[in-house]
This record gives sequence, C-alpha cells and structure tokens, in this order.
Amino acid sequence: MTFYHFTRLPLRIRRLTPPPASGRKTYYSTNTTHSIKRLVVDINLKWTAPISLALGVGLWFYIQEQHKRDKHEKPLRITEQLPPTIILNSLDKTHLIKDPYTQLELPAQLEPLSIPLQEPLRLVGLGIRTVSILAIKVYLAGFYADPRALRALRVIPGWNDDLTQEKLLAPALHPLPDQKKKKDDEIRGEELMRNLLAAPTHFAIQIAPVRATDFTHLRDGFCRSLTARMKLASVHGTVSETDLERASQSISTFRSFFPTGVSVPKGRTLTLIRTSRHTLVVEYDGKKLGELDDAIVAREMFLAYFADQDPISTKLKESVAQGFSDLYQPRPAP
Repeated sequence: MTFYHFTRLPLRIRRLTPPPASGRKTYYSTNTTHSIKRLVVDINLKWTAPISLALGVGLWFYIQEQHKRDKHEKPLRITEQLPPTIILNSLDKTHLIKDPYTQLELPAQLEPLSIPLQEPLRLVGLGIRTVSILAIKVYLAGFYADPRALRALRVIPGWNDDLTQEKLLAPALHPLPDQKKKKDDEIRGEELMRNLLAAPTHFAIQIAPVRATDFTHLRDGFCRSLTARMKLASVHGTVSETDLERASQSISTFRSFFPTGVSVPKGRTLTLIRTSRHTLVVEYDGKKLGELDDAIVAREMFLAYFADQDPISTKLKESVAQGFSDLYQPRPAP
C-alpha cells in the first residue's frame, strides 16, 4: 500500500488594489478598443475578397443586361400628331368691352387679387342677367378663363375642331346618368362646359350691377340656383347622399360670405372665382369675402350659368358660346 504525504503549505492571500479612478477608464478603454480593432481586421481579412468578387460579378451581369436591352429596344417616339395650340390676340390691360344692352363695360383681362396668376384671365363672353317676365335687368356678367386653358382647348373631350356656337348651345344628346364614353361629336351643351371646368385652371365670373342692389339680393339668387342644381343632380343620380349633405352645409357656408344689410352700388363688381384647386372664392372690389372648399358646389355654381335648361343668363351663355367659337376661326394673315 502506498501512502501519499501531503505537505501543508502556508496560504498567502494577496489583495489586489484596483487602479485609480482616473486610470481605470483608460485601462478598460484601451483593451476594448484593441479588441474592436482586432475584430475589424479579422473581418476585413476574411470577407473583403468574397464581397468584392460578388459585387464585381453582379455589376458585370447588370452591365451586360443593360447593353442587351438597349441594343434591342427601339427609342420612344410620338407618332400621333398633337392638337394645334390656339393663338390668342395680345390685349391691353386697360382694354374694356362694352355690353350693347346695358352700356356697362367689363375689362378684357381680369386679375383677381385673391389668387396667384401667371397671366391675367381672358374675357370669353358677357351678358345681362334678367328676372321675371318683365325682363328686369339685374346685373351684367362676364365669363373669364385662364389663357393656358384657352390655348389647350382641343385636348379637352368634345372641344375638337368641330366645335361651333350651335354645339355649345345645344342640349346634351344623352341624359346625365349615361356614363358611357362618348365620342367628341356626341358631347355638347352643358356637358362641354362641365368638361372644361374639370381642368385644373382658374375661371371667373365678374358681376357688375345695372342698378344699386345689396349683398342679400345677390346671395339669395346664387343660393337658389345652387339648391336647384343640387336637387337636379340628386334626381339624375349624379351625386351621392354624402355629397348632398356636404353640399347643403357648403351652401350655408357660402351664404355666410355675404354681409347682410350692405348695399352694392352700380359701378362696383363682385367676382366668383373657380380656382385651379376647384375651390370657390368670392371677391368684392378686390377684397376676398370667403373661400369655399367644395369642388361640387364650385362647379355647379358656374354650370348654373351654362345649364341646358334655365341658365342664369341666356345672354351670357350665347356670348360665351360665340367667344369660344371665334377662337377656332383661322386668324387673318397680317
């Protein structure tokens, strides 16, 4: 039997003194930085070559594919002839147009202060608004359009080279609920103006009272026309119940723009503006009375002047139709 002899050695315990506070941070920071650098070096040595190779191969295949595509694809060409641009006559800003029925004048160019413009709006036509069977004259109205829309009329559905005054005045061939795509020669009357008002440009109707009136009288006339238009749209099913509810609220808001008990003397002007954002602005003598953010109400307010039945002003509708027709006539040689 073998016996092991264990010698008991004295145990020495040495207390490790931590480095001072100022040096402790440096100690750990140095070791950590060294480890990170070492890790980065290892990654670089291990993955640099494979990553570079993969990127190089991928780039080569991409270049070859693009070269092959460019070699076989034909360049894009526009083969269809674009409609010719309508040329507008240059006008003086001070030029005025006189209405033969009232002897009142409206400017040939309009620059409302409430909206930003690249060019002044152009007068297309003007006409008198009358009421009752006695044909009492109320105000003169002029329809203005953005020159950009006038130059590009031929790209609007229905506004092709066959446009005539008779086509603009004729009622629609089909009822409004007919949503089928129509040929240009089937679009006429109010529907032509509806397509025009769909353009994202400014339109305006300036009103000059024939005799002294007040905002209440003008406001009530506008609101009656709007209410009748919305009822007609509801009957034809061209607006939803949600649109009708919103329109009712919008008409109330529109009504609030007009101050009560304030007269509008002869010689002053009230302007309705359908903006490029399809809002409705009311401006009086250069001062903005309000802006309505309702595209349907804004459109119907303007269409009320060009309705197939009972337009607000028959004279204005006829004059505007003639004005648009004249734009399509060839200009005489200088």
